[in-house]
This record gives sequence, structure tokens and C-alpha cells, in this order.
Amino acid sequence: MSVSWFGCALMCLAIPAHAEKWQITPVIAVNETLTNNVFLSSTDPTSDLVTAVTPGISIDGKGARASLRLNYGLTQYLYAHESASNNRQNALTATGTLEALEDWLFIDATGTISQQYLSAFGKVAPSTANVDNNRTETSNYSISPYVKGRFLTSTEYFLRYTASTTSSKSNLASDFTTNQWVGRINGLTRFSAVTWSLDASKVNTDYDVGRDRNDTRYGATLAYRFNPQLQVSLIGGRETTNLVSLQDETHGDSGFGLLWTPSPRTKLEATATRRFFGNGYQVGFSHRMPRSLVTYTASRNVSYQPQGVGNTGQGSNYDAYYSIIAASNPGLSPDAIRAQVTQVLQDRGVPADGSVVNGFLANRPTLQEYQQLSLALLGVRNTVTLTATENEQQPLGVVSGLTDDFSLNNRIRQRGFGVVWGHQLTGFSSLSLSLNQQQSVGFTAGSPDTKTQGAYLLLTSRVSPKTNANMTVRRVISDGVTSYSESALTGGLSHSF
Repeated sequence: MSVSWFGCALMCLAIPAHAEKWQITPVIAVNETLTNNVFLSSTDPTSDLVTAVTPGISIDGKGARASLRLNYGLTQYLYAHESASNNRQNALTATGTLEALEDWLFIDATGTISQQYLSAFGKVAPSTANVDNNRTETSNYSISPYVKGRFLTSTEYFLRYTASTTSSKSNLASDFTTNQWVGRINGLTRFSAVTWSLDASKVNTDYDVGRDRNDTRYGATLAYRFNPQLQVSLIGGRETTNLVSLQDETHGDSGFGLLWTPSPRTKLEATATRRFFGNGYQVGFSHRMPRSLVTYTASRNVSYQPQGVGNTGQGSNYDAYYSIIAASNPGLSPDAIRAQVTQVLQDRGVPADGSVVNGFLANRPTLQEYQQLSLALLGVRNTVTLTATENEQQPLGVVSGLTDDFSLNNRIRQRGFGVVWGHQLTGFSSLSLSLNQQQSVGFTAGSPDTKTQGAYLLLTSRVSPKTNANMTVRRVISDGVTSYSESALTGGLSHSF
């Protein structure tokens, strides 16, 4: 599935909408990077001046029955001394939604192109301008029709089918396609505090190299609401899978859930189940104060790919400030809130994405234990974001064909934290300081341990309503399998038309 095909598909989704708001913005950006270690080498650092030219386009359309959000850029990297390393990189984030039949049939489509790491223990590059053989361009596209409705007055139904494909430019990572069905029926009972639901899902993952996997789950949930703030639920069902064996095996699937909302500003939602791999869980907690937000998420579940692949969200920092601004301005429309959030991030030099741990490609499903704690503070001229993440993965079953990090490690843990302070100097300029660290550890005897630390000082300025300038100074130190240190100065201009 090509980029052009996917772009046409998204456009077709939006054309029937007669969009009430349709904005197409061409963008051009030019960046110059002066680095003292372009190859991130531990023994022979090479200095170079790297020019990056990025033409791009942004599309934002919204109508009564369809919407489209797309950002695409093609970057040409030119190296003053190491011209053999000249390369092009695509970047895409796209989401389209169509209400095909009013209030019944909907179609979602997504697409991403991003740089993903091949190994948890390889180089963690501070910039895509660095030449790094541990990265590869990875694309993910999906289309997902679904229906939802109501029957018998108090019963709702939902059925979704999703087809997705993931591929990379590296022969060290297997391409794969996924087909998934998810269905749910839920309703009320004669007792107002008691609700019920029936759930079923089926996932088939076909790897170009390696064994195909499938997983089928079905079950029932019975929930009881003690009061408006507290609800508990019981979960029971069965699961059939070949994720850990060559043949399908059937296991019990049971557990409980909790939903607690002691106030409009605080929410805790959690489920815990006993599955074929042991204990699985999903926890989400958030607490909002007048100008800040604390969130905590934790999960133990099957993962088919790194979080960065297929992620079409605006970013965790974007989501946090959206919640703060929306709560502080209840009368604002969603479009006005989005505009304010975008302006805050730009004016304070804060990245929309607050990820501090880079995932890595694997040629099989994994059991992932993930947790993240984040804090966002929004002041009159200052913002602070803090993020701490731990991601531990184990392979599920053996792999045939290509190898990966799990060929030598039965468990890999990645930990990281990041702090970003943003300060608005004037109405047109800002200064931000970012500090981050990431560490990857294997648990097999003699397995590698890689730690990367970075400090970034960023100055941004709005030259005109459509032109922005930026300058960044960075220092990065990495210890482990591929130790290196790098200092760099980057300056750039971007203009939207």
C-alpha cells in the first residue's frame, strides 16, 4: 500500500463531506546542523554540516459527516563532507473518518511513516540528521469500518473490522498484516444499578517471515454501580491462541474491573484478568488541578509492534494541555481549544509528543508490561512537563526466519525520563530546556546495557505570522554497546503558505 494510494483513500473519505472547514497548508522548512559526530562513533568522530530541506503539506478538514487530519513531509538530507550519506526520509501522520450511513456505518483510516529503531541496545540518535544504521523507515496503514446502534430500547451493539499493514525498509524486520474483529453487546437490566455486556475479539497476524499468529477471546461482564462515583464489575470468558505454542490452546479468561470517579477532576479505571500468559491488567488514573494535570497509566498485555508505529495521536503533551485548557475554558469550542493548545506548545517551545522511551521492532508478538507517570504544569509564561516511563517486554513463542533482540534476551527493560521547561520570553519568542535519559537492559547473562543522556536548549521566534525560526544547542552522551558523545548546533526556518 503506497503513500499516494493511502492519501487518495483519505481524500475520498473526505470529499463527500462538503467540509464546513477545509484548510490545506503547504509548508517548507530548512535546517542546518553542525555536528562534531555525524556517525555517532565512539572511536572516530566525524564533523559535518548537514542541510535538511523539508517540503510538506498539512490538511485539516471537517464536515458534518467526515473529517481529515494529515501532515506529510519529505526531508532531503545533504552532507557537506560525507555526501555518500545523502538520503531522503518520509514522515506522515494521517487520520480520516467518514460517516458512510448516518448514525450507523462509519469508516476510519489511518497512516503513519516514521523512523523506528531495530534494536533496543543500538545507537539512540539525537536527530534524524545523524547517520544511524539502527533506524529504519517504517510505515503503517489501516482501514477500519464499524457499525453501532441500538435495539430492544436498552441494548446497544458495536462491531468493528480493522485491516492494517506494517512494513519497513530494513531486511532485518519482517513486514506483517493484521486482521481484527471486535464486537460488543451491552445493556441494562431490571435493576438500574446492574449492567451487562458480551464481548468477542479475533486477531490474525500474518508475518512475511516467520510463523503467523492468532488470538480469539470471548466473554461476559456484569457490572454493579454502588453510587454515581463507584462501579465494580466481574469478567469471565475463554481465550484460544497459538501465541505461545505451535497449536491453538484454550484458556480461561476471568477477572474484575473498577471505575471510581470521586470528583469531576479525578478518575481511576482499572481491570485485571487472568489470561494464558498469567496476570494481565490495564490501569488509568488522572487528577486535574486548576493549571496542572497528573496522569498514570499501566498495562500488562500482548503487543504486536512498538508504540511509535501506527500512533496517529497529537502527542501526550498535546493531550495534557488540551485537558487543562478545556477544563479552564468550558465555553470554548473544540477548534478554539486546539488552536490554543497549538499556540501554547509553539510559544513555549514544548514538543507535542512527550515520549521518553523509544520502542524497537521485533519479529514476533511480545508480552509488554508498561507504565508511565506524567505531570504537566501550565503557567502564564512558563510550562513544565515531566515524564517517566518503564517498558518491559518478553517474547511470546519462538521466531522462525529473522532474528531480533529476543533471540539472545528473554526479557528487555527500557526506562526513561524527561523534563521540559518552556518559557515565553516575549510575544514572539520562547526558550526551552529539555533533559532526558533512556536506558535499555537485558536480563540474560552477559546481555548488553545501553544508556543515553541528552540536554537540549531551544530558542524559537516567530519572524512573521507564517514564518518561524529556531536554534538548538545539544549535548548527548551514550554508554553501552555503542558508546558515543556528540555536540551539535542547529538552526532552521519554516514557512507556511
